[in-house]
Amino acid sequence: MAISVSINRTDTVGRYTKYKTGTVTLDSSYATGGESLVPSDVGLSTKIEFIDASPADGYVFEYDYSNEKVIVRWPTSDATAPAVGKEVANTTDLSSVTFNFIAFGY
Repeated sequence: MAISVSINRTDTVGRYTKYKTGTVTLDSSYATGGESLVPSDVGLSTKIEFIDASPADGYVFEYDYSNEKVIVRWPTSDATAPAVGKEVANTTDLSSVTFNFIAFGY
């Protein structure tokens, strides 16, 4: 199973840049390194320039622009990963986790 995306709003900023808002529901088996989230998943044609996701259900989300993946992390006070937290474990069921996003791109 893959993540699912629902687009709530689409608009154009400037001449070519579009922005999208919506929600993402995660997968039932998280893959280490992140869940794939490519431009077409959020209604863009070629590139996600910027994406921001609201924390949800105790998780924070980081977008890996190079690999086009959403990395899910637990906030932690662990000295080895104090700023961003640790990535959730491989195969974690996150199917009940839904977060809001805004994305800009082409």
